[in-house]
Amino acid sequence: MQKLFWLAAGVALACSSSSKDSGALGDNGGSAGGTAPNGGKSNAGGAGKPSATGGGAGKSGRAGQSGNAGQSAQAGSGGAGGDSSASGGTSSAGEGSSEAGAGAAPPKAACDAPELVELTTPDHVVGDGTAASCTADALQAAATAGGTITFDCGAAPVTITVTKTIVFKQESVLDGANLVTLSGGKSARILYLDSGYDQTTPRLTVERLGFRDGHSPAGGDDTAQGGGAIYRDGGSLTVLACDFDGNHAPATGQDVAGGAIYGFGGGETVIANSTFTNNSASDGGAVGSLNGDLTIIDSVFTGNAATGTDGNPGNGGCGGAIYMDGGDEKTTLCGVVIADNSAGAIGGGVFRVSNSEDGTFTLDQSSVRDNEVMPDDSGNAGGMYLEGLAVTMTASTVSGNQAFYNGGLWLSKREANLTNVTIAGNTAFGSNGAGLWLAHDPTGTLLNVTIADNHSTAMGQVAGAIFGSGLTLKNTLISGNVAQYTPGCDSKHTSGGGNLQWPDGALCSDEPTVADPELGALAVQAGAVTATMQPSSNSAAAGLGVDCPATDQNGRTRADPCTAGAVEAADQPLTP
Repeated sequence: MQKLFWLAAGVALACSSSSKDSGALGDNGGSAGGTAPNGGKSNAGGAGKPSATGGGAGKSGRAGQSGNAGQSAQAGSGGAGGDSSASGGTSSAGEGSSEAGAGAAPPKAACDAPELVELTTPDHVVGDGTAASCTADALQAAATAGGTITFDCGAAPVTITVTKTIVFKQESVLDGANLVTLSGGKSARILYLDSGYDQTTPRLTVERLGFRDGHSPAGGDDTAQGGGAIYRDGGSLTVLACDFDGNHAPATGQDVAGGAIYGFGGGETVIANSTFTNNSASDGGAVGSLNGDLTIIDSVFTGNAATGTDGNPGNGGCGGAIYMDGGDEKTTLCGVVIADNSAGAIGGGVFRVSNSEDGTFTLDQSSVRDNEVMPDDSGNAGGMYLEGLAVTMTASTVSGNQAFYNGGLWLSKREANLTNVTIAGNTAFGSNGAGLWLAHDPTGTLLNVTIADNHSTAMGQVAGAIFGSGLTLKNTLISGNVAQYTPGCDSKHTSGGGNLQWPDGALCSDEPTVADPELGALAVQAGAVTATMQPSSNSAAAGLGVDCPATDQNGRTRADPCTAGAVEAADQPLTP
């Protein structure tokens, strides 16, 4: 079990799991936070949460964050604007509209997702052509035999309700052909892969299935209570083109994780082209993982909740959508949307800790937006909490998230390299570091990163953009961030050149260009995957960058010299 460490700027709630195998984690327990970085004031100031759509005053009367523009590639129009209190510049994240046409289908990220398994000659077929023949008993018989399994329940969609968990012990593929939903009837876990904690086989693959109303049992070890829809106890799990809605694990518990899926030890969990909505657990509202690799591709997480409180020791509440703990495991997310999830303690969207400080975390072409850590007087990392990892983030956006401490992204220890990333419109409503919080001086580089319109709204707070020390800034654009004291950064970072900051004061690096970058609203540009804030055609950021990446966040070839920040200025010569 991990210990709770108190930050100088407030409490950082450590949410780390224990293993049933005493040798898996040993005594090398990490902390979720530790001491706060140097500099800055930390009194809470009594400010309340900002309005979700911006403009409205918080509980203490300070203005809320600007509203993010909606992704018109999906919704057809920009979101409502807010009244940002940013001093100077035009980097409000409100009142934006995307270039994408109203109602147009959102473009798909270029991620390498596994393909569906072709089952032209299945080993077993559940059902004989009627809905009544597709029973839980028939499914269990097929699962016991293993192999490739399909359904023949008639032409209409069918729901099979299980009252006793379906157990797999053999290598298996289960394909619902987009016609079958498996339900736990709000009383039973749906599927269980029964292997061994230290085993990577067998692999269970589920594809083209719906999972509804799975409920994992309370009682016993915390790590055995997660996975309302699917529990992987060793072995490996692949989930392709599935939909998880309304699955739940127990609401409290220090190490209870994964409202929909929990992977425990063994091999890996791979998820692609799937959706997770309205799932909940004490930790990891949708997905939980302990000591196994986790890969998620082209999937959407919305409305999931980590319902625990107080962290660890305590009753959980870590990772509104995704919770992952362990050591040297790999976490890979590509083309993922994590939006409107909540947590009771830390990491409104994602919580990932490597206790041994040798794990990796990769995020590409993804959006982490509008997630929240719920308590009014505690909790941190509204978007993502990442500790002890080699972090690589590319072509992604962290926006509109909020928590008491740090609204957007918390990076603790080891190394982080962010390239073509936008961190915008996040709010810390009780403390410092609205955009980015650095704990324990992580190394690495922010290369062509835009940090704009983030708000530390409480009285007496600092560092609306970046709180803490560590990282080199190169071709980074920092604009319109808000805090009562030092609205930019509380300390200077090493400069790699090509940086721009606005307004003047509380500089984040030595000798940046100080000028208004004339940023547009946060919006998804035509042909893009993630929302960005594009500098105007007259922006001082244009042509400022040195040794630039080949493309910008939108995947377009950069000019030479390039524009500082995540995307090229409006009139730069771009190649689709």
